[in-house]
Amino acid sequence: MLELATRPSGTAVVSPELALVDSELRMHALAALPPVEPFAFLELRDLPLPVQARKTRRLGAALAYLVVAIVRTSMFDACVFASVALVVLLLNLL
Repeated sequence: MLELATRPSGTAVVSPELALVDSELRMHALAALPPVEPFAFLELRDLPLPVQARKTRRLGAALAYLVVAIVRTSMFDACVFASVALVVLLLNLL
């Protein structure tokens, strides 16, 4: 029987290259792996966040976005208006 070195956690240390070559090492390496559920990520989990708190944050964020959009649009319109007025004034002076 082949003796394997062990880690402090009790699991065996097996070189990946040796596990590919030796069938006995491969069996030991596969037996040491923890069980894995391949579709565990598809399971639905309950979220501990309260729904009401999320809605108030979302409403506040929507209002802040609306205020920023209105201010930005107003500033852009004011810049366009001022530049058109300046061009018209300069063309009238010529």
